[in-house]
Amino acid sequence: MARTSKNTSAEGKKSGGRKKKDSEKQSVTGQTLAQNTRDARAKYTNAENTTKAYGGYLARGDEFLAAVVEERRQRREKDPDWVCEQGIDTDLLAKAFSKPPNQHSAIALEMFITQKCLVEGLGKSTADGIHGAYAKYWDNMDGDKYAGEYHWNDETNKVTGCPARAGIVKSLVKIIKIRDGEKGAAATRNHAEAMSVEDMTCLMNWSESVCPTAKLVEATKAGIAPTVLAERILLLKHGLMRGFASSGFTLWTRNFELCGLQMRDLTLNCVTPLPFNHPYFKVFLDGRKGWQHKQGYDGTRESNEYNIYGQPDLPALDMYQYLLVWLPFYELCLGRKLQPDDYIFPYIATNGTIHPKREMTLQMCQDLITEFTVGAGLKKTYTTHSFRRGGAQYRFMFAPLGKRWSLNIVRWWGGWAIGEHVDTLMKYLLDSLQSYETGHADALCPVQHEVDKSFMGEHLQVKPVTTQEFRATTAEIMAQLKAISLEATLSHHRRATPSPLSHPASPPVLLSAPTQPIPPSNTPPNASTSNTTSRPNSRIPISEQVEVLAGVAIPDLKKGDRAWLDAVRQWEYGDENQGLKALRDWPREWYSDGMRKVTGAKRSQRKLIFEEYERLGRNESEFIKAYPEAHKRISKLIEAIRESNKARGVTVGRRSKRGSAH
Repeated sequence: MARTSKNTSAEGKKSGGRKKKDSEKQSVTGQTLAQNTRDARAKYTNAENTTKAYGGYLARGDEFLAAVVEERRQRREKDPDWVCEQGIDTDLLAKAFSKPPNQHSAIALEMFITQKCLVEGLGKSTADGIHGAYAKYWDNMDGDKYAGEYHWNDETNKVTGCPARAGIVKSLVKIIKIRDGEKGAAATRNHAEAMSVEDMTCLMNWSESVCPTAKLVEATKAGIAPTVLAERILLLKHGLMRGFASSGFTLWTRNFELCGLQMRDLTLNCVTPLPFNHPYFKVFLDGRKGWQHKQGYDGTRESNEYNIYGQPDLPALDMYQYLLVWLPFYELCLGRKLQPDDYIFPYIATNGTIHPKREMTLQMCQDLITEFTVGAGLKKTYTTHSFRRGGAQYRFMFAPLGKRWSLNIVRWWGGWAIGEHVDTLMKYLLDSLQSYETGHADALCPVQHEVDKSFMGEHLQVKPVTTQEFRATTAEIMAQLKAISLEATLSHHRRATPSPLSHPASPPVLLSAPTQPIPPSNTPPNASTSNTTSRPNSRIPISEQVEVLAGVAIPDLKKGDRAWLDAVRQWEYGDENQGLKALRDWPREWYSDGMRKVTGAKRSQRKLIFEEYERLGRNESEFIKAYPEAHKRISKLIEAIRESNKARGVTVGRRSKRGSAH
């Protein structure tokens, strides 16, 4: 009995222990279930890079809406009688992308998609991306309060459902898809045009003709950053773009991968072992899209590290040279060494200020690509994806015989995991190959390539030279020798002749195509093309001839409801992490005269916010109570403070256009 009782007692103890443990487990699960669900949704609903892309669409949407609202307000100031034909209230429109959505949210989204896809000419993938980003944004706002079909109630003035699912938005996305389908009906693809080696060479030659690399090298060696703003912006723009284009073509990066590259991702001054000692540097693509599912790739996680060597035989593609010219010049203009979290290709403001902690935007990339391709006389439309397509096609099909890469190398280098994105990879490579092999546009060429008989017509490169080819090559060599001889004679004649007016001579014979592009048909015959390529809306325009100081800049304020506090800290304490000295202690030459348009406005705004904060006793609650705009945008806060000063009779002296008395 005792044994039975003991066993019964033991079983009860075990059972009780289990029940207690299960109860504890059930209790913990109940407490964390909601949070676990939210975490799982955030983690697995969208891939990390898709979430990042959606965030980019939302940020650009905010920028677009702010610009539209500002334009409407300026129009109203110029014409007080102006009334919107559509009856859209500007103040409500300004809140269309805020929380909660209002009656203008769907209209604002329609306007944004129209701007990107119909005005700027982007395709259905952009329309789908914007639509998906805002659908997710509103679907997850306040639980599922704004999920489902959209409806606006005139009586209650409330939105139900998701504005991204409004009829006007869905019909616009459908129209863009139909348009792109018609565009692609006569072609084999409707994605980005590939940037060929010839196009890259033309682009780089034009850039070198406008702004030689030697200028950047000379400034870096001398340790003197350009002080004239127009020259500074020109050198920054061409140095950055040459590094960006050659890197994109070499690494086949997507836009966000290249723009997100930071100094910590580079390992410089590497050398191969003896006996060759080849110099190179390493690039680590931390967020490469192809590695987001590591179970689909059989390499190590460190495999997205690339060793970059010089390519002297392909100067237009030489990422090694262009990047090692750009980085020292970038540091020179910044006035300090690059830090690990500084971006390799930073955002550069229209006044030439470099923001090393802020990556270059997609719009800035596209503006530069358009400006450079138009300047080089290229007729196709290129995007940030063109370098990736062109680089992959070149290494797979168009590189010299014996230097073409296998499909395995192409898949690895481009970040395509095995079994993943096969259709995309085939579109990148085989669509163009099929067009090349089945097309007969070159049928009149004296020497036929016979591309339909072997891969890229390689059989012609290994067969013996024909008599016809030998004679054609000999004739070309003789023509070149005659041209060289004529040029030498003319040069001697010019040196021996004191005045060209008394001894006119024939113009020299060009031995190769000029690097300067042929002006467009609507350009006057005598107009120079070197200064006509800057677009009016370029993100980095050539500005007036003012002098700037290297390394003197004010970082942008981070977005958020406490950005105004950052403005106060910048004024009073500065920012050691970004090398910013307290703005109140700046010497006058850092924000006046030539630097006025670079740092003057920002410093004045920070000062205005600080002085009002100090007037209110440095009390955050009092400040927010007086200026609820502080939780919105800095521009709204500054406007409110100025209105308050005006109401209290506080005036701020305006600077004379002829300069200060000092």
